[in-house]
Amino acid sequence: MGLTTVSLDGSPVHPPAGDPDEFDGPVAALRHLLAAVTGPVDPVGAPLAIVAGTVAGAGAPGTARCAAVGLSPLSGGVAETRAEGPYAAGLRGAGVTGVVLHGRAASPVCVVVEGGTARLEPAGEVWGLATGPATDLLQQRYGATAAVAVIGPAGERGVPYASIITCRHHPLPRLGLGAVLGGKRVKAVVCVGTDRPPVTDPATVTALAAEYARLAATDGLSGVQRGWPGFGVWQGEPGYAPVAQFTDTVRRGGVGTVPDRIAREATVAACPDCPTGCIKVYAGAGLHQEALAMLGPNLGVDDPWPQLRRHEQDGTDPVQASGTLTVRGVAIPPFDPRVQPNLGLAYVVAPIGPRYDIVEHDLDFDPERGLPSSYPEVQRLGVRVPRPRGELDVHRTAQLMRLWSGLDALGVCLFAATPTRPLTLRMVESLVEAVTGRRPDVLALGATRMRLQHEVNLRVGRAGEETLPDLFFDSPVRAGAFAGAVLDRPAFTAAATELRRLLDLETKGPS
Repeated sequence: MGLTTVSLDGSPVHPPAGDPDEFDGPVAALRHLLAAVTGPVDPVGAPLAIVAGTVAGAGAPGTARCAAVGLSPLSGGVAETRAEGPYAAGLRGAGVTGVVLHGRAASPVCVVVEGGTARLEPAGEVWGLATGPATDLLQQRYGATAAVAVIGPAGERGVPYASIITCRHHPLPRLGLGAVLGGKRVKAVVCVGTDRPPVTDPATVTALAAEYARLAATDGLSGVQRGWPGFGVWQGEPGYAPVAQFTDTVRRGGVGTVPDRIAREATVAACPDCPTGCIKVYAGAGLHQEALAMLGPNLGVDDPWPQLRRHEQDGTDPVQASGTLTVRGVAIPPFDPRVQPNLGLAYVVAPIGPRYDIVEHDLDFDPERGLPSSYPEVQRLGVRVPRPRGELDVHRTAQLMRLWSGLDALGVCLFAATPTRPLTLRMVESLVEAVTGRRPDVLALGATRMRLQHEVNLRVGRAGEETLPDLFFDSPVRAGAFAGAVLDRPAFTAAATELRRLLDLETKGPS
């Protein structure tokens, strides 16, 4: 198994050599991107990869993650976005760890992956369809077990915040890679096959799965994710989640209830081999943690549920479609950096731009609001916790960014894993070793992934040092428990500079 390259226009492709210590997946995809990009380029002209993690499909919880890697039409720089759900196992079932698409097809096509190879077939009647009907037709054509990643009309039109929707309800949502797929004239990447990847030590995988299930049954955050209404339905105190594009810090943000008419028809979009069932399907669309908070009070919308379905069927990102404050041209997620300044540091330093899952959130380590169950895991990283909200902690932020970047590189789900969920760092390392026969250095791998992302930005001229919009420095939170929270510009700027230094992400000329 490995990444398979696809030339959409018949041009020769010269993939780079792989490195087994990088465990394939997103890091291998970044190597392909670097091998093809030597200067500024239109995102459609760069390779686009859709990849699974090295442990996907092996029968373990917290491993159902795929990623798309390319250049973003929003930032012009490196892009990586992730999805839970069955698609990663679908890639492995088709005999690959991912596909790397080069060039642009002459007419709309579907890429069909089967038996370790990929072929192009005409998109035909699926071009122009919404994501749900397109998935229906493709499964009629290739079988009910086919794993489908598809764009909607927005991606076909090149809408810069278009998403790729996998397995109906699991979007690859941020950074506009659906528009890149549409620009390449690829409607879908369809995986055919149900093979399990080879596993070095099946007994250990089974034991770790049982241990995770036992721990998750009593873990607080896992219970929120598993139960109803799920972690996509939540409200926050003033200043925590956006109201009127972060300008109103008197009212509560987020959406905390589900109308009865919608709740009665809700289902779960489950991930293979995981007992948690995080993603609930409301109003015909999968609901992740960010969407309602961006679509509700942030936009002044009382009934955001129809919008949720429209975004899934059109194939668009509700966060980018609803946000006006940006870093690198990418909308800031619905978590206010005035309240959580270390999260804000990650927004501006991360090479891919602001993501709410780029680092564990500050409030989880606050003495009053934190999660004490996570403290031993964080302390093993050489980090001091608990620490009060509002305190800039560059060392902690660097360590936790390395940690989550390493989990992303391995395709391990952050909503199952360390430091705040039951899949501890020890369990992650043991799981990867049990599947692959090699034990990872998760933090080192995470650092490598971020440096490669940064190198892509250097190559394409998008590695400038960013900061947050003025609002977060000039307008304190006005009410509630977080009243008075505001960022100190000189301290924040200095901390961001130090964080870039610690992560080896300083701006410099191309190497």
